[in-house]
Order: sequence, then structure tokens, then C-alpha cells
Amino acid sequence: MIDQEKKKATRFAIETVGCRLNQYETEKIADQITVLGLDRVDFSQEADLYLINTCTVTGRADASCRNSIARAAKRENGAAVVVVGCYVDSEPEKTAQLHGVDLVVNNRDKNSIAKILTAKFPFLFKEAATLPGSQALPVVQSSPESQVLPVAQTLPEFYRHSRAWVKISDGCNQNCAYCIIPLVRGKLTNRSAVEITDEINLLIKSGYHEIVLTGVHIGQYRWGKVKSIAELLQHIIDKTDLPRLRLSSIEPQEVDDSLIAIMREGGQRVCRHLHIPLQSGSDHVLKMMHRPYSAKSYRDKLLMARDSIDGLIIGADIIVGFPGESENDFDESVKIAESGMLDYLHVFSYSDRPGTESIILPNKINPKIIKERSKILRDISDINYKAALKKEIGKTVFAVSEFKTDKGGDRFWGITDNFLKIILPEKPDSDREILKLKVTAVEDKYLIGTF
Repeated sequence: MIDQEKKKATRFAIETVGCRLNQYETEKIADQITVLGLDRVDFSQEADLYLINTCTVTGRADASCRNSIARAAKRENGAAVVVVGCYVDSEPEKTAQLHGVDLVVNNRDKNSIAKILTAKFPFLFKEAATLPGSQALPVVQSSPESQVLPVAQTLPEFYRHSRAWVKISDGCNQNCAYCIIPLVRGKLTNRSAVEITDEINLLIKSGYHEIVLTGVHIGQYRWGKVKSIAELLQHIIDKTDLPRLRLSSIEPQEVDDSLIAIMREGGQRVCRHLHIPLQSGSDHVLKMMHRPYSAKSYRDKLLMARDSIDGLIIGADIIVGFPGESENDFDESVKIAESGMLDYLHVFSYSDRPGTESIILPNKINPKIIKERSKILRDISDINYKAALKKEIGKTVFAVSEFKTDKGGDRFWGITDNFLKIILPEKPDSDREILKLKVTAVEDKYLIGTF
């Protein structure tokens, strides 16, 4: 709990729970706080301000948020604890009442976080008004009528990351039966294509060689003359010198001929990687979820992509234990998982989300059965990923070096354009660079490379 007698704040730390969109927004928040004169430190270190940027997509995400809040609150240094994001929007009163929480900020007000902090904690930011650059704080200029996101007036520095993210949209209009995101982030909004390329060009000048386009439903991107996500990719290719562009998760119905063509023709500038949520291999369950595709059309998309792009890696989300999921329904998910068309899976155990349609559905699945089914799919995912790694032996790959080391702590690794982890033969001279490597072996979940 905050100590109002402590001196002016000098250090802050942020913990991010959830997706790349949250990670991008964390860096925007950090940029604003840095303008107030604070230095950023790791969340494990002593700070005067702890901020948790939250997620609420699953019950497990909620638990992770509460755990991070508890870790910050038990520090005995009288620091301020601030909670922002989707978990706040989902349960604002509950979040505000958690032990040690001094302030909650919803998604709508993230862009004004610095102003909110200085108003709430003036004793922590006594000299903020005189700091150089304080006039550059973002001004919210959202326009619901135009459905365009506000201008990004500050450029984030991606803390301890060698790759950068750029937010192209927010919100979602799809309203899947299990999903709380439309409730906590609202309807779909898009950023100007000009703003996106301007931000990318600034990131290139800052030394970033790979940028990931992120949002909630990026496949529905539309702005002005740019009528699709494929056209946005082409716009970025034309208007920037970015060496490598990656898509985050994209819905199966939006993987079309034009997108695949740009990925194929973009060469090394467009990453050979797609993450296409499946959620279920059963048409019966997909219909209950309000997912706008069939299992067959999903498989057809995978075949089209694989036939068009050599070396493509494809991942998928699958939800286990949706209400009414029978053994036969689950077997249909297993069939697609074992089809050889998916290289890895993100397996989610179904959990009720307040305000969603599925929370009132009958025939809830026993948690023990959900756990057993989840393990089956995770084991399949491990087999698929190891098979994908082995296919790379003998090939030349290009990887962006990461700040992180492997679990042994003495080896550095990078990310290939098709989203595989590769151990580097030595510590790289610098981060963010794209390194050319030859794959010589596979170890655990890594490729092994040599220069």
C-alpha cells in the first residue's frame, strides 16, 4: 500500500499479462511514465510504482493478474500499486478491492495514464510539470463515428525485446459465445494506415528489424483506400524499408488468396508464419461458439496456405471443454491437430466469462475431463513442433536475436522468420539484428545454428 510520506518517485516497474496487444500498450504506458522522469526496472526489483497491465480472456488469466497484484502489494517499500486493462473493465469493483491496490484504470483511459497518475499521486510526481518533453503526453482524439483509433503521439521502446509490435486495431465485432473481449475492449476500431507506416518508420530508425502487427481482429482491417489486411501489408512494404513484417493471430475466414499472395511474393520481408485460431474441430461446437466457418473450410485454408508458401509454420488456438463438447466433438479437434497441417497449438481450458453467452449454457464439462483432454492436445502439439523443427535441419535461416537466454542461462537464442526458436552459436554482438544461420541439429524445443 502506498506511503504518502515517501519522497518523489524515481523508479517504476510494469508486469504484462496476456497478448501482444497488451504488450504493445504496456510500452505506450511505460513511455508516458518515463516522460514523468522515472526509470524503468524489472518487476522483480524495488520500485516506487508498480503497474500491472491485465488480461481477462480466461479464468487462468484472471488468476495470473491477481498473482501479479499480490506480489506487488506484499512489497514493504510503500510503493503505489496501479492496475490497468481488461481485468479492470471486467470486474472494476472487485479489482479495486484487492489488497494493496491503490488505483484502477480501464482500457479507455490507458492513453491518459500519466495525467491520471499525476492527479492521483501528486506527492510522487512533484517535479513532473517541469520535465522536458512533458508536453508530448498523448491527447485522446478518438472519433466513434469514424471508427479510427487516436493518433499515437509517442514511440514506445520495447523493454528487453528485440522485436517491436505495432497496434493496427482494437476491439472486435465478432461476438463469439465464449469471448469477453468485445465487452472489455468494445467495437472494432482501426488506426490510420498513414499513422501505422509513420510509426513503423520511426521504429526502423530506432534499430528494429522485425515488427509484429497486432490487434484483436486484425483481419478486419479497413481504412480509407486500404480495404483489407493484405492491402495494409502491401502498403507497409511500399512505404517503408522494414526488413521483416509479421502478422499476429488472424481469423481463418480472413486467410484468403490475396493475403497468401502477398506473403508469398513478399520474400523475406513477410514472415512465413500464420497463427489461425481453430477453437474446435467440431462443426457442432463451432456453431454453438458462433464461429463463422466450418471444420472443412478451416482445413481448406490450411491446405491453401501450405501449398503456396514453402516452409510456412502454422499455429492454432483450441478451446477444450466448451459446454456440450462431447467425446466425438473432441475427437474432431484431435483429428485436425494430428492432420500434419498444424505445427503447434495453444490449448485453452474453457472457463466461464461474466457477461458472455456461454456462461448460461447447460452441459458444462467436468474440470477433470477438461484437464485430460487438454493434455492430449498439448502432447500432440509437442510432437508437431518437434517435427517442424526437424524439417529445418540443413537449411539456412534468418533469425532476430533475443535478449533472453535459454533455461540454462548461458545460451542465447533468436526467432526465425517462420517462428522457430534457434540457439545461437555465441552471444550476439548486438540485439535486433537479423542473423544468417545454418541449422545443424535440434535440441529439445530449439533449433541449433552455426554462422
